[in-house]
Amino acid sequence: MMRTRGMTLLELMVALAVLSLMVSLALVGIQKPIDRQKEAAATREIWSTALRARQLALSTNQPVRFVRETNVVMPDGSRRTVVRWERLRCANDWDNSTCPTPACVNTTCRANSACCDEVGPDIVIPASMNATAIHGMCYLPGMGRAVQPGNLSCLQGSPAAGNLRFDFTSGRKRSLLMVEPLTGIPNLLDCDSKLADQRPVAECTAP
Repeated sequence: MMRTRGMTLLELMVALAVLSLMVSLALVGIQKPIDRQKEAAATREIWSTALRARQLALSTNQPVRFVRETNVVMPDGSRRTVVRWERLRCANDWDNSTCPTPACVNTTCRANSACCDEVGPDIVIPASMNATAIHGMCYLPGMGRAVQPGNLSCLQGSPAAGNLRFDFTSGRKRSLLMVEPLTGIPNLLDCDSKLADQRPVAECTAP
């Protein structure tokens, strides 16, 4: 009678190691497309929200600024980086140069709810996406022009927002939120799109 030979412990360990490696490679291959989908969704959500924020600044005659906040507790208990707009409260109803009030120049409405009349929904930013460029962008009241003061002051003498870069660590080419200098109308440009090939933009190739 022939005796069947089983696997030795060494062979079993080698087989498990090979299997683990294959599973790890498969997960990495799956994760990158998932990350890119999340990045694309967040980028487009910021763009559509910027259109909404501009309309609010025009219709309410109040400045609407964007803030990027880290370590925000979500409904499920997790902590994420988020972006949202804030419609700022003015010191009086007839002079929009008093927006925001001095106490709200360097703080967000999450930290001080008295600074805002309204806030937008939180846009969750994936860990593989850098959205710091949107922080502080402000739509000025009544005119819709967007400025980028470098802080949260919404100063009317600040430079126009210009092209705001969103960078990704997943290997996806960066995207630009291109804000018209005079009108403040935002347009989205993906640097790996055909439109970017037809109309090259310096920010797409800059380091």
